[in-house]
Amino acid sequence: MDRAIDQYLQRHAEPEAQQFNASNHPALSNKQRYQHVLIIPAFAESAYFLSNVLSRCGNPALLTIVVVNAPDDETIEIEKIRSTRKLLAGLEHSEHTPIVVIDRASPGKRLPPKQGVGLARKIGSDIALRLYRDGYITSPWLCQTDADARLPKDYFSALSSHQGTVVFSHQHVSDDAMLQFAAKLYDAHMQYYVQALACQGSPYAYPTLGSTIAVQANSYARARGFPKRSAGEDFHFLNKLNKLAAVTWVHQPTIEVQARRSTRVPFGTGPALEKIVTLLRDDPSGHSYLSYDHRCFELLGKALIYLQQCGQSPEFVAIATSNDRDHARIVRILLHLGLPKVLNDKFYQQPNPEQRQHLLTNWFDGLKTLRFIHRAREFYPDVSLHQTLSKLPTSLRKQITF
Repeated sequence: MDRAIDQYLQRHAEPEAQQFNASNHPALSNKQRYQHVLIIPAFAESAYFLSNVLSRCGNPALLTIVVVNAPDDETIEIEKIRSTRKLLAGLEHSEHTPIVVIDRASPGKRLPPKQGVGLARKIGSDIALRLYRDGYITSPWLCQTDADARLPKDYFSALSSHQGTVVFSHQHVSDDAMLQFAAKLYDAHMQYYVQALACQGSPYAYPTLGSTIAVQANSYARARGFPKRSAGEDFHFLNKLNKLAAVTWVHQPTIEVQARRSTRVPFGTGPALEKIVTLLRDDPSGHSYLSYDHRCFELLGKALIYLQQCGQSPEFVAIATSNDRDHARIVRILLHLGLPKVLNDKFYQQPNPEQRQHLLTNWFDGLKTLRFIHRAREFYPDVSLHQTLSKLPTSLRKQITF
């Protein structure tokens, strides 16, 4: 077994994984072996959610790890706590699907509010890693999803030709017409962001939704697991993984995700849908929904070329002044993001351009790319998504479903 996995389990795994006893779980008590493992955090879900998640891809050689969790937060609605306790009881008595249930919802076991879903994913994934190390799971893939997702029929078989980390394409769905339209707008906005990054040559051009991630055990251990965050844990996790080896975006098959409004977390799909639905009440056409001006991405493309020049030649003056307007804007944003901290003696002591470029690529990562686009909005404010999509180059527009 890989040394990185052993080191991770000894030094960085959560207590639930370090102290895990398979004999306490009926699905493992007779040393049963499974081909695949699926990790799901669950809060305030129906006790029957799992049948929907697996309805299209039922796999008799699948073990599911569900981390039933609730935040240790007095502001959470009591009804959500009750439904989570009901979910916990229902899963613990389930006899239909091989399952390991982890209780982080009972009093005294709840999650710190600021660690939320990130910690829940980490607990489940750490246990899955332990089970893989101990031979209970044969596939190296630690598959992640959410209780509101429905996996496609060929989900597991699609992983067989890949290595490292995979993200699947997704589509939000809803039976509510307004919420479905809001989800359509939001998905188009997110697809536009990723596809525009790809067109400019960014190595961080992939979706970042927790319910679509699958990561191999060695990569998971080397990245030291999910960040313990209440939101954005998927984005930051993939950001770490992509620095180890490029994340692979699998365009087909597609995972369906139930569109749900939420104000429980500060950002993400739920809050975004909540805002869009509010907007649609005043403007049912959706034309007032704003997204990035494409010139922000064009500026990013020039910035990536600029950074490549920095890596190619130590003599290149990284913060040179110029009469070129875009150059001045690029330098202004990169200075704000901290470029001078990278272009130091250690950087210029690297023996070849490839190593210097590697340092720059790791520095100008997915988070700094997003921050660059947000800063570029000072020069190119958001415009109607409808308007933006209609003016995109045909090759880019074809990549966006709307």
